[in-house]
Amino acid sequence: MVKYTLVTGGTGFIGSHLVKALLKENRAVRVLALKNTPEKIEVEAEHTLRKMGAQIVYGDLYDGNSLTPAVENVDIIYHLGSVSRPKSIPYGIYYDVNILGTRNLLKSISQNNIKRFIHVSTVSVLGLSSDGKPLAEEDYQYSSLEYGTSKRESEQIAIIHGYRHKVPVVVIRPSLVYGPGSLVRKIMFWCVKYGVFPLFNKGEAEMEFLYVENLVQALLLAEKKKEAIGETFNITDGCSYKISRVIKTIAKELNVSHKGRPMPISIGILAGFFIEMLGKLMGFHPPFSRSAVDWMSRNRNVYSCEKARRILGYNPTIDLSEGIRRTVSWYKERGLL
Repeated sequence: MVKYTLVTGGTGFIGSHLVKALLKENRAVRVLALKNTPEKIEVEAEHTLRKMGAQIVYGDLYDGNSLTPAVENVDIIYHLGSVSRPKSIPYGIYYDVNILGTRNLLKSISQNNIKRFIHVSTVSVLGLSSDGKPLAEEDYQYSSLEYGTSKRESEQIAIIHGYRHKVPVVVIRPSLVYGPGSLVRKIMFWCVKYGVFPLFNKGEAEMEFLYVENLVQALLLAEKKKEAIGETFNITDGCSYKISRVIKTIAKELNVSHKGRPMPISIGILAGFFIEMLGKLMGFHPPFSRSAVDWMSRNRNVYSCEKARRILGYNPTIDLSEGIRRTVSWYKERGLL
């Protein structure tokens, strides 16, 4: 009997990269997808993955009964399906998908012999560094993000379920992910192209910028390494980058002279406030906010992945220049830049 590797959220940005990597290993891969998704890029990803040999099964994490066909004859699960922050949404939706959805998925596998359950979370569960030092896996800070709060609870659900039911669970926490297929990061590249990316404190603050294929490497290692079971791992590019360096690298690849627009922090906070208010009124997630000014002006968005290096043998191979080159190329091919 064929055993499948299930990827929830497999038509999304990160998920589609993971599914392609699994298919290259000649695996039997099943993708849990939403039927009639309004996202054009996910529809395209679904068609592409189906042609490559992935089995597409429709279901909704919120509806536990719909998950039965997805988990049949499955022994490996990569759980990426979640709601992030595409627009302003009530916490109830985060709860329904990220928390209740994880619980439903775990309940649906109660009769299965699962060899590995890789739960994909986010470094947002830790919050932001208060002193500029990279946060390790247990360095929890206060997080005001509803998304991060919901993902932390879903982590706990997965870990507790693993202990109680002897399911080998691994938690992977990516930092800020970019790469071909990421429409969320397009605004950053667009701002650099047109010279409107704000630089606070000359862009000296450091940030994480994780290339998607480096993340995929970590996910595959989380499945294969026995030592990973029961552990949680932050995943970054292996180092943090000064914001000015990221902007200069994007500008070089775009062949523009713009390297960011210097801006006083006070003006940034004021602009962030007005954009947040506009987002609330019009129902979209603000692309710029006061919290963004906070981490862009201080070393707040920094995390350590030394544990992943030590236990998983994680060794990111795509550097910043190559990652940005591939990403810009994808945007240009699609007429997005």
